[in-house]
Amino acid sequence: MWWEILPSAAIMLVCLSLPHYASLAFNRVAYGNDYRRRLESVFERNMFSRDGGLTGAPWVLSGLDAIPDEDKKD
Repeated sequence: MWWEILPSAAIMLVCLSLPHYASLAFNRVAYGNDYRRRLESVFERNMFSRDGGLTGAPWVLSGLDAIPDEDKKD
């Protein structure tokens, strides 16, 4: 009946999820971070180079707290 498809579905699910988890493990070993950044658009490339200049490690995501404050001149 319908439950006969469950073993095949489980095998397919495992086989299709292996590349995702393998890339997480590879990135953790190679870069010290679980996820790599995509560089498909101009905005993503700009953010990659910005984080590389601010923190020295472009694969570490940084937000507004990484941007130094400007000195106020009165």
